[in-house]
Amino acid sequence: MMSESMRRFFVFLAVALAVLSFDGAARTIADLFAIEPGNIFPLLTRTNRLDMVDYYNSGQIVEVPNNLMGGSSLLELDSAYLKVKTSEGRIVEMRMRTAGKDTVITVIETVMTPVPDSRLTQWNVHWQRYTSDRLFQMPGIDDFIVKKMSPDTRADLQTVMVFPLIQLTFKGERHDIIEATHGLEQFLAPVEYKRFAEYFKPSISYRFDGLKIKPVKK
Repeated sequence: MMSESMRRFFVFLAVALAVLSFDGAARTIADLFAIEPGNIFPLLTRTNRLDMVDYYNSGQIVEVPNNLMGGSSLLELDSAYLKVKTSEGRIVEMRMRTAGKDTVITVIETVMTPVPDSRLTQWNVHWQRYTSDRLFQMPGIDDFIVKKMSPDTRADLQTVMVFPLIQLTFKGERHDIIEATHGLEQFLAPVEYKRFAEYFKPSISYRFDGLKIKPVKK
């Protein structure tokens, strides 16, 4: 029977060969997860990540120890998408896609504050970040407003909303839609939220358009 150390070696070797054989374009999202240099997954060693993928592929979701002495687990995985709970207060989603000749990794990091708050970044297969703001504009609370507020109501909202909390997550069977939701209902007391609920749509959807991520027009 193969020892644990030999198993890890062959898993690592398979990932390395897969990445090299594609001229810098990795075969699956699991390959990219394994070689991420620590900007997204500073708490997880490469061995941690390989173990998580190995467990998941064998039908198990197992918590592995991270560098904060906590537990991390791989929750979802297919060839182009994964979802990782890196700690009790942080979820990371990654979606690999093709844009022209480029392979792009779109990453959503969500922290629980305890109301979820997200940020989105995009990277190439060498884990170099696309920094242009023209590729995606993070929505603000104003983007959810569908009904004109009176000046007094607007002033009241600004008073009770210390800072906007926007959650992003991938949706759809192929995880090719990004849904943005605001956290006002969770952030405000029910009696406060009721005053503003009629002015807001519950969510905004986005689709990939080449390198760009654009809101879906309704």
